[in-house]
Amino acid sequence: MFPLAQPAIMTVTIFNFISRWNEYFMALIFANKSELRPVGVGLYQTVQSMMQSGDWAGMFASVVIVFMPTVIIYLFLSDKIVAGVTSGGVKG
Repeated sequence: MFPLAQPAIMTVTIFNFISRWNEYFMALIFANKSELRPVGVGLYQTVQSMMQSGDWAGMFASVVIVFMPTVIIYLFLSDKIVAGVTSGGVKG
């Protein structure tokens, strides 16, 4: 059974990782320490402080650093994502 379910499990795992990585609203409400907040909240605070100082290079570098793990995971697992998404489609 697992070989048939593997693409679907991998797709759900990747989507869950991406949603947890990008979690913003709930972390902003419930995490009262800055160490407990995810990178999305830290990125927002960094971008806001850098926009006021005009440090555009630092702002874009921090954005690239934050989204790079998601891109790397997608590049390595893109065949699993496509297989998981298309496995439920109509064949024929």
